[in-house]
Amino acid sequence: MKKTSLSWIVAMSLCSACAAQSVTLEPVAVEGEQEASTPIRLSDAKTALLLEDQTSQPSTLNEALSDTFFVNYKKAGEYNSEPYIRGRSVAGVPIYIEGMRLNAAHNDATNLFNMSDVAEVDVYRGANGATLGMGAMSGGVVVKFKEPQFSTSDEFQTSSFINAKTSLFSTTGYATTLGTTLYNQWLNVSFSGGVNEYNAYENGSGDEVPHSDSEASHYNLSAAIKTGDDSYIYGRFMKDKSSSADPLSRYQQSGIWYYTDHPDDDAKTYFFGFKKGEWNGFSDIDLQFFGNDLHYDVNTKKESSVPYATELFRESETRGVKLSAKKELDAHQTLSLAMTYSKMEITNGVRQWSTSTNSWGDWSSAFGIKGGDITTMGVQIADDIKFDKAFYTLALGYENVKRNVTSNVNTTKLDSLIPEALDTLIQKTNTDERDNLLSMSAKAGYEFSPAFVPYIKLSNAERTPYFNEAYGNNPSNGSQIPNQTLENEKVWDIDVGMDGKYERFYYTSALYYQRYSDYIELVKTGYLTTGGLPIKRYINLDEAIIYGAEAMAGYGLGNDLFVEAAYLYTHGQNEDDDTPLAFIAPQKLTLSLAQKRSKGLSWKLEEVFVDNQDRISSVNGEIATPGYSLTNASMSYGFSKLGILKNAVVSFELNNIFDKSYREHLDKISSTAWYLPDNAGINGVLSLKAAF
Repeated sequence: MKKTSLSWIVAMSLCSACAAQSVTLEPVAVEGEQEASTPIRLSDAKTALLLEDQTSQPSTLNEALSDTFFVNYKKAGEYNSEPYIRGRSVAGVPIYIEGMRLNAAHNDATNLFNMSDVAEVDVYRGANGATLGMGAMSGGVVVKFKEPQFSTSDEFQTSSFINAKTSLFSTTGYATTLGTTLYNQWLNVSFSGGVNEYNAYENGSGDEVPHSDSEASHYNLSAAIKTGDDSYIYGRFMKDKSSSADPLSRYQQSGIWYYTDHPDDDAKTYFFGFKKGEWNGFSDIDLQFFGNDLHYDVNTKKESSVPYATELFRESETRGVKLSAKKELDAHQTLSLAMTYSKMEITNGVRQWSTSTNSWGDWSSAFGIKGGDITTMGVQIADDIKFDKAFYTLALGYENVKRNVTSNVNTTKLDSLIPEALDTLIQKTNTDERDNLLSMSAKAGYEFSPAFVPYIKLSNAERTPYFNEAYGNNPSNGSQIPNQTLENEKVWDIDVGMDGKYERFYYTSALYYQRYSDYIELVKTGYLTTGGLPIKRYINLDEAIIYGAEAMAGYGLGNDLFVEAAYLYTHGQNEDDDTPLAFIAPQKLTLSLAQKRSKGLSWKLEEVFVDNQDRISSVNGEIATPGYSLTNASMSYGFSKLGILKNAVVSFELNNIFDKSYREHLDKISSTAWYLPDNAGINGVLSLKAAF
């Protein structure tokens, strides 16, 4: 693959009027487009992605985030993917559905949940412990559901929707969701369900990538009862099921190819609570109870006549409650308060296939832990202050985190696999710890003029180690030995940037610097298993830094036409031995020309330039990747009415138009780099989004 240099492109683009992509997929207000939204401001605490503004309804969280210029993805296939912000994936970017965190104790795939009833996705950048809580080291993602709709009479009304899409060319498959809502002035009942299925994709050379298929099904049921002019009680149940494999998990041992399969992942999620608009001077009051039951399969299979090797499952049960509210202290200050209690319990099991008996062995606890739980009690309080053209935000957070783990570490089970020199590192130690985590955030800015709004932000965050980091109970194409002495990871973050808009020109920017202590990283021990695979272990780095730049700008050309550009750069450094951190995304520049309308024809042409990444962690086993450029295009047409459908949008997108072979740097689950397939070749999506 040809190396693509970005230095000259960046220099030219920063001197031009071109600029970046609006996260809400809407341009700034230009001639003839009254409903167009304001572009994002990186000085804001979060970026709100309004899904109703997107021409095609996303099926997964990754699809919802796909056009957010500062979000990358750490992938092992489309299903098993993690949002990646400022050098971190889910280890530093917690995922929340409403008030419930999905991965408090483990970092399994978070793409299982459907988006059919989601109205908004809030994306946070930088350390946000004071806003989101434990683990928000470099950002966070919060998914928000649609608000219930009520009428003004006792007569029931209905509203329904359909979202359908089909993939074309090198990717084939479909996704369909249907939903309907029955409501009057007191009651709202909503039901939706859908399925999607995707076959193995082909790369730019026309070769099929094994194990890259997936399928999922889901249904949602929600109800709300109005209890006053500004209040209602609500309940919601979600059931999601998925089956997939991980194409990047392939590795070879003794002449046989192995891979990881997820045949039976499922989730049951519950919410019920009470919302009220105003009460005793407080506003936006939400008392929410939540629950979640997750089952993940992480099975190892062989590419042979008898495919079985190992089956492992991990189950978690989460229960909790969150109370949040706001209070306007005066004309200049608004106080936000949130209190949360949550407990997640984890169990697991593993069994081995016996080639001598051609049968499965008994289920037993997986290597690492028999079980564990993590309990969090926290409070976050923030004060948004505005005096004239100056704005400030002060936030404080406190969490009491209790971890209990029953160890299942047994060195005798590893005697035949690992060298004797590592025996002293493997000790059976239960965990019974309680941590008090404090976090803060302070932001200040001033609007000198609409064209120049500088700001500065200082914040910090902390997290406890995940169970599978400390105890090594997840397969990793080798033998991962535990490290039960891992310390909490901590970070301090400073952001400096500016936003502005002058006539048709707009821009936003952020420079950030994050200093970590006790950074948790997976490294090779330098030893191999008897099968020749590397033995790895999570360790604490005394100090690590991640810094970078996020910049976007745009110019309206009139008649709803605008040009945009976005630039993203991340640098990670292990300060202990002056080497690069593992899995840092290469710099990226996106240029686009688009016309956006709510009705009628909309279109976009896009060129994406991604640099090579040769700053790699050799200790971790990472390999360099070359640069590439991609050309994408999309068009849509918005109808007020299309037969029985209303507010219908038909859209078509074409990606990698020139059918290039390329590999994204973060597309690897295995640090052994046994098998790193290229991404999909030319591919398209035809979709329909409509109400009826």
